[in-house]
Amino acid sequence: MVTVKGVTFGEGRVKLAVPLTARSQEELVKQADQAAHSAAQVVEWRADYYEDVLLEDKLIETLTLIRMELGEKILLFTFRTKEEGGEQELSLKQYERLCTVIAESQRVDMIDLELTRVEFLGRGFMQKIKAGHVTTIISTHHFDQTPPDGQLMFQIGMMNQFGADIGKIATMPHSLQDVLRIMNIIQRAKGINHLPLAVMAMGDLGKVTRVGGELIGSVLSFCSLNQASAPGQIPIETMNTFIEAMAIEQIEIEGD
Repeated sequence: MVTVKGVTFGEGRVKLAVPLTARSQEELVKQADQAAHSAAQVVEWRADYYEDVLLEDKLIETLTLIRMELGEKILLFTFRTKEEGGEQELSLKQYERLCTVIAESQRVDMIDLELTRVEFLGRGFMQKIKAGHVTTIISTHHFDQTPPDGQLMFQIGMMNQFGADIGKIATMPHSLQDVLRIMNIIQRAKGINHLPLAVMAMGDLGKVTRVGGELIGSVLSFCSLNQASAPGQIPIETMNTFIEAMAIEQIEIEGD
């Protein structure tokens, strides 16, 4: 289990995150205020939507304003590349610089790092990120398929080896079988892995994996605030109702 600002991922109900997807500083601050009053425990800044993401001074200024609006909410920084469903592309060098600057800023609580980029940048990159004392999510996204279980298990192993605090896998299902495989992947991985995992299938077919996070062992589920950042996201207030209704009460059975 991983604890951030008193919120323990992997304990009790699945934690909920909403994205900030505005393109300008002014609109981001408005979104952050809305997110601060939502039921989400985590607010994800999807910085690939932000028009000035490569202007470091403006980036830190905007990050500071978001941080102030959110108060005690957990702030997760994510730059999602086009290859994994994002809005912009960065060179490997630009991606490394951006993530390092953010980790060193002491203004975020968590940072999402794409597994493919981490594999190229290596352990030295992870050491720089970890030096910023931020909780790391290493993620992988498959927008066209649900890969075989063996490939997913291998990716979980790589996340573990690189020192992720939480691993994240999102896939696109094309059948009920795909959905059922994803719902079982955390249980399958437990024999060889103790990394907390956030796992979800995207699109309408995968919505059940988002609301069933507690049942399948997923520690984090992503919802929409006023704009979805991935297919199949459910609005936060609706999602919170679902999560409360589907809460699993732990019943202790006493012996004779």
